[in-house]
Amino acid sequence: MTPRTHLAPLALFALFALAMGGCSDIQRPLVVGAKDFAEQRIVAELVAQTLLAHDIPAEVDPIPRDSLDAIGALWMGDIDLYVEYTGSALALVGHPPIHDVAESLATARERLAPFGLAWGPLLGFRNDYAVLARPGSPVASRSPKIGDLARWSRPVKVGMTTDFRQRPLDGYEALVRRYGLRAEPALVVPSSPAGKDRLYSALLDGDIDIAVGFLTDPEILDFGLVALADEEGFFPAYAPAPLTRAALLERRPELAKALASLEGVVSTAEMRAMVARVANLGADPFAVAAAFLDPTMAPAPGGAEGRSLAIALGRLDAPAGQSAEAVLALRKTFPRRHIEVLRVADPLAPLLDGKARYALASGPDLFVLDETGRKKLRDGADAVAPVGFDAMHLLVRQDDEEGRWRAGMRLGVGAADGVSARTAALFEAGVGGAAMTLVPADEEGMEAFRTQAEGLRQGALDGLLLMAEPGHPLIAELLADGLKLASVEVWEKRGNRVAFPFLQPARIPAETYAGQTAPLATFGSQVVLAAARPDLADAVGVVGPGSAAIGRTLPVGAGTVVRIRKALGVEVRLDPSLPVATAARQPPRERPPSITPSPLGSLVSLAVVVALGLIVRLYLVKRPDRETDKPSSA
Repeated sequence: MTPRTHLAPLALFALFALAMGGCSDIQRPLVVGAKDFAEQRIVAELVAQTLLAHDIPAEVDPIPRDSLDAIGALWMGDIDLYVEYTGSALALVGHPPIHDVAESLATARERLAPFGLAWGPLLGFRNDYAVLARPGSPVASRSPKIGDLARWSRPVKVGMTTDFRQRPLDGYEALVRRYGLRAEPALVVPSSPAGKDRLYSALLDGDIDIAVGFLTDPEILDFGLVALADEEGFFPAYAPAPLTRAALLERRPELAKALASLEGVVSTAEMRAMVARVANLGADPFAVAAAFLDPTMAPAPGGAEGRSLAIALGRLDAPAGQSAEAVLALRKTFPRRHIEVLRVADPLAPLLDGKARYALASGPDLFVLDETGRKKLRDGADAVAPVGFDAMHLLVRQDDEEGRWRAGMRLGVGAADGVSARTAALFEAGVGGAAMTLVPADEEGMEAFRTQAEGLRQGALDGLLLMAEPGHPLIAELLADGLKLASVEVWEKRGNRVAFPFLQPARIPAETYAGQTAPLATFGSQVVLAAARPDLADAVGVVGPGSAAIGRTLPVGAGTVVRIRKALGVEVRLDPSLPVATAARQPPRERPPSITPSPLGSLVSLAVVVALGLIVRLYLVKRPDRETDKPSSA
């Protein structure tokens, strides 16, 4: 064989190897990476499914990563692309924050190009960091700013994710330095749905002062959280776009074409809704992304994500506070069910109509007045678990010198079927019908009281009666608009605790609202999670939660009550003057475990008992007379 003959097979093999090497990216599926939170799993699926629709094999990498790990895996070839945020990428290379989205992307392209990395188009939404406060809290003023926290006399308690805690340029330490805050990292959680639940529960409970979250977090709208203004421009724009290797784009021009189809396709509101389905309902990110790309693939009601379970809230209930606690508790109790929130004037109405499974109700919601002015139960509803406490607030003008309730007042009470009007009617019945005039509003919810507050300022009313939890943001707003709180001392003096025991005398603590320097006498009632009272005749055949007959006649099980109470974290019992579901009554204390001694221990105990018995017997037997025992001399 000639040398030329030897070289021919080698040349063919080398040519084949080069061809296979150049086609390696074509032959294997492209791996789409993702970071360690719900939004990233969704956008990874959006990218992968878009590539598949363009006949490019792709799969999502199952390993969750942080920003540094993800960009390292991309550079090393462990993944082929992933969605990165321009602000995060610039922070990794030490670039100062850029707030304009287009400039942020252009600069990110320029700064990462030397590393052989290339950007695709912006997806459309923004996921900027947001410093969030509970509505009605001291932090959430009318124009709240992060810089306001620098004037606090005590350290600010901050809650955040692990990733934010670790970021060197746009994370916790840098934020504290930029604003000169006295702060402490009071809570650090993972970016998982469970971690986010802990973070926002702590914020709503007041365990932390602020939480650092994302603009796409659904809890911001769900609970009306207040975003503090970043007046120093600390946070950059976090605009998401696919990031990949430049060499891959050069070899695969069809990849660039597929990615171009994703430009501007997702709004911030749409992404927030998708995150809510994944984080709150346990939906599969693959299914959520598929339904977004093709709405015909959306799951049917009652499908894999579980049937909707509704809770009715009053229109005056603040998005945060007690209503948020109730919704979060149901999400934890029923993790695979969609928790639908119904906002109505009377929360018991949809409950009794079978449109809601639960209702957040104050004690007066569970009663009505008959023709004689006596209270009676509203048929069909029972309290299941305690949630909090509502107090009656009396608001008057600043020039009201008496500063308390008095006979003859003309009082606005909001919507006619709202809890404030219901409670005011009981108040009127307790102090005497001629003692005041109650004026209902044509509007509902908070707007009704805003309108009536204007009537109060103009002199058409003498005051407003609002039944709400202390610290309610609407009351703080009305106080800031020139009204003031007045005391209601007459309730306890008239002996109404006998006629209306669920309305208890109380005091609104000092400093609950800005400018309130002293406690104010009033009255209030326990707030409960209520369920429809089952009609046992209709419930025949209902065997449990898996039954198709789930409706208002299905009783709430004792196990469900225990889980709800645990999710609420309550220790107090239900007010006994309220109608209480049988399953919600306090269970008996657990019996102590029976003592079961070992066989050897039983034998020893038996021997001791026998020995004691013999000793007692010997002691009690009459001793013999020694004289009679002597032998006779006869």
